[in-house]
Amino acid sequence: MKPIREAVLNCIYNYSDDDDKLIRELEGITADAGGLKYAIFFNVLTHLDLAPQKAQAYWQSILAHRRSLTQMLGRPVNLRTAICDYFCSVDRSLENPVFIDIHLFEYKLRSLRYDSLTGLHTRNSLDDILSRELARAKRYETELSLIFFDLDDFKYINDMFGHLAGDMVLKDVSRIIKSEIRVEDSAARYGGEEIVVVLPQTGKVEGLLIAERMRKKVAALVLEYDARKVQTTISGGLANFPIDADGVSGLLKCADNAMYQAKIAGKNLITEYSHRKRHYLRINFFETIQVRKLDFDNHLSELAAKGKNISRSGVLFESGEFFEIGTKVQLKVPLPEPDGSFIVIGRVVRIEVIEVNRYNIGVSFLEMDQDAKTELANYVLGHLSLPTN
Repeated sequence: MKPIREAVLNCIYNYSDDDDKLIRELEGITADAGGLKYAIFFNVLTHLDLAPQKAQAYWQSILAHRRSLTQMLGRPVNLRTAICDYFCSVDRSLENPVFIDIHLFEYKLRSLRYDSLTGLHTRNSLDDILSRELARAKRYETELSLIFFDLDDFKYINDMFGHLAGDMVLKDVSRIIKSEIRVEDSAARYGGEEIVVVLPQTGKVEGLLIAERMRKKVAALVLEYDARKVQTTISGGLANFPIDADGVSGLLKCADNAMYQAKIAGKNLITEYSHRKRHYLRINFFETIQVRKLDFDNHLSELAAKGKNISRSGVLFESGEFFEIGTKVQLKVPLPEPDGSFIVIGRVVRIEVIEVNRYNIGVSFLEMDQDAKTELANYVLGHLSLPTN
């Protein structure tokens, strides 16, 4: 629809002083557009929403009305005058028409749809987009993912470098996000330094990979303001229809909650929402994990356990030793090169008996340095992006 609208607007702009040329050019727009081009034409000039077939019928009636007026008055009648007279006197669809220059109208319309600083959609425009895309996802039974971004430590940038520097950072981050979204996607400035991205027909894993790509590009961005380097990062939360919520407000709330978890986890992260307390997608992980209890009353030496799955928030492994819920443990988790292994402190949160002297142990990570977080995140995301058999 967008190319057709642009073609219609070009006709109106370029031939505003030549109605006959305008009529020929408008009718010359690709036949594939059908009555849609006339519906767009009337919507731009009168703000009436007409079905394409009805708009095409109106178009023919208005051209005949214009010829009739020209013959009666003995002088050429402007096409816009004929349209106004037709809808006010013949069809009476317009009771109180308002006259406004088309350039000013389009400018005002654009200012309602797009944020002047970032070029992203406005909050109001986002509400319309999200409602429309969610309705389409329900109708065709497809998925829809939503990413809620927030710039990390944005207040610090404003306080340290000034609000003009903050505007520069927000503008460039928005530029990166716009460059990474697809034609069917939409990005909006939700408020302040918050940005929301709508991804139609996109599952959770694919949405997570798109968000992670954006996060990495923002983290690599280095700007200069008053001869000083300015850098920033973003944290993001991802929610999905129909997995997490089935309404606009629910999706936004879930994505916002997931983003908050990313902030708590250390920022510069992407977190997917989950109804369960598990906030991260898990992947299979069959490496041998070295486990040591940190209970000073227990003299159990380090033992080897068989990994089963892992996420950025925890790990599940199989053990021949029993662990009480709440036991604090130190884990040495091996990651294939080039990532290498990392050491993390965790707490046992799940016990499942497989058989005598065989247990599944779930551990939630408590303490991990930033390098380890980054290595693990890259490992998980890398394996999520690999094709599965």
